[in-house]
Amino acid sequence: MRLRLSTLAVAGLILAYSTGARAQEVGPHQGVLATIATDRTFRIGAFRHMDRIFPDRVIRRSGPVFELAHAERPLEVNYEWNGGKRSLADFIRRTSTTSLLIIKDGKIVSENYYLGADEHSTFTSMSVAKSFTSTLVGLAMADGKIESIDRPITDYLPELKGSGYDGVPIKAILQMSSGVNFSEDYGGTDDLSLMWQRCMEQNMQSLDDYAKSLTRKEPPGERFYYRSVDTQVLGWLVNRVTGEHPADYLSRKVWQPLGMESDATWLTDATGMEAAFCCIGATARDYARFGLLFMNKGRVNDRQILPEKWITQATVPGSPQVQPGKLIKGNPLGYQYQWWAFPGSDHAFSAEGVFFQFVYVNPVEKVVIVKSSAFDTFWDDKVELETYAAFHAIEAALKSN
Repeated sequence: MRLRLSTLAVAGLILAYSTGARAQEVGPHQGVLATIATDRTFRIGAFRHMDRIFPDRVIRRSGPVFELAHAERPLEVNYEWNGGKRSLADFIRRTSTTSLLIIKDGKIVSENYYLGADEHSTFTSMSVAKSFTSTLVGLAMADGKIESIDRPITDYLPELKGSGYDGVPIKAILQMSSGVNFSEDYGGTDDLSLMWQRCMEQNMQSLDDYAKSLTRKEPPGERFYYRSVDTQVLGWLVNRVTGEHPADYLSRKVWQPLGMESDATWLTDATGMEAAFCCIGATARDYARFGLLFMNKGRVNDRQILPEKWITQATVPGSPQVQPGKLIKGNPLGYQYQWWAFPGSDHAFSAEGVFFQFVYVNPVEKVVIVKSSAFDTFWDDKVELETYAAFHAIEAALKSN
């Protein structure tokens, strides 16, 4: 039986093993998520060193770096919110921002780091990783490994027959409408918390086996409900059809051809399977390069890395249950293939992660914004909407500057 580490012990491990040790070498890592949620100092450090706490797989870069040109300009950004005027500087402070990188027309116009971070720091993605996982599904389709997303997931993963995923179309899983019985509210007793505890902290069960254990709640494709386990099944699908770990496939198909600046990491369970629903650790600049790939319709220089058709399919909601303004009461966003989408002609879209991680892309305004954070709570719907108000104010300032 593994012993639970204290906050101080885990914090010490982060510092002592920051040169390359892995969780298998440093011992147990139970209770880490609970500590992250309650200890701000620990959270700030852990979010730059998650691969020192949990096992991981390296997403390797190679070849020439895709250099990001700089065109820094002063940005005085204010916006109206909740009946008053807010400043971007105050927003950065209140949301415990650790990096904010802004790209306009392919050039970095602003790049700032906070709370001890710098341009070499890696930042946990949390659920921003979901958008990477769905991209791998699109690449597997382009490679002829998946015939159609209308095919049932069990055509490729027969192990899921008899589970809640039996016969569920891949498309419904991409759109978070699988119908599987799985709760996610970050309350500590929900299914996401149970999956994390059992598979990532206690090593009692593999992520794949956890997905196999779930039952059906409702018919697939009828109702959106945010289920991280859906993304985990997509990661399993990628692993099965490509014969590669998601991290290795991402390295070969995106990280290397896109010219990423640094190696990244992807946390795994004890069996070595990536936590496909979360937990990529990368630099802000490399997250920005991923956003640029989508802004540029899948191209880098003269090379088409990702099919343009997939980008449109992945970021513009089609089904009624994932349309902007209809998805979540009081929230204007929609959802498609693991991307959040905005209403309007610019078709802006964003990857989001708990504790307020963002990769925001507006292909019409040619803006990419990366924000990493160590926010005080898992999520706050009002702060999410304020975040996008701040991003829109940044876009307006860039247009007028």
